[in-house]
Amino acid sequence: MAAEESLTDTVGFLLGKLGQQANVRFADRLAPLGLRPRHCAVLELLSGGPRAQLELAKAVGVTASVVVDMLDELEQLDAVRRVRDTADRRRQLIELTPTGRELRHQTLSLARQNDEELLSAISPAEAAALLHTLGRIAAATGLIAK
Repeated sequence: MAAEESLTDTVGFLLGKLGQQANVRFADRLAPLGLRPRHCAVLELLSGGPRAQLELAKAVGVTASVVVDMLDELEQLDAVRRVRDTADRRRQLIELTPTGRELRHQTLSLARQNDEELLSAISPAEAAALLHTLGRIAAATGLIAK
């Protein structure tokens, strides 16, 4: 007799549950820095250079008012600063400060620690293959640029 199919045997379910667990663990690691996982997306996007607030909101997938709150929080940590766009004085650009660049490096280190913990049940080769495969899927679905 065949085993009954289960939702827990689907990729979407497992990725969702693992993603929740990874986010909770990552948030715990970030808390001493005064950061939350959503701040990391902004720090990462700004590592490529200044961006407009609305552009950040679209890239992170939040409303303009949410990104303003996030930027206010990051500004309190001296991680970002708002500057006037020299090409369009009506627009503000957001840029990383030296503190923001350092925080970004710290968050990357914490993310790597999180990965090591999550992937401890598999071999380094399996972990590398998983990361490669997830990267391909994320790129194919437009979640990341590759």
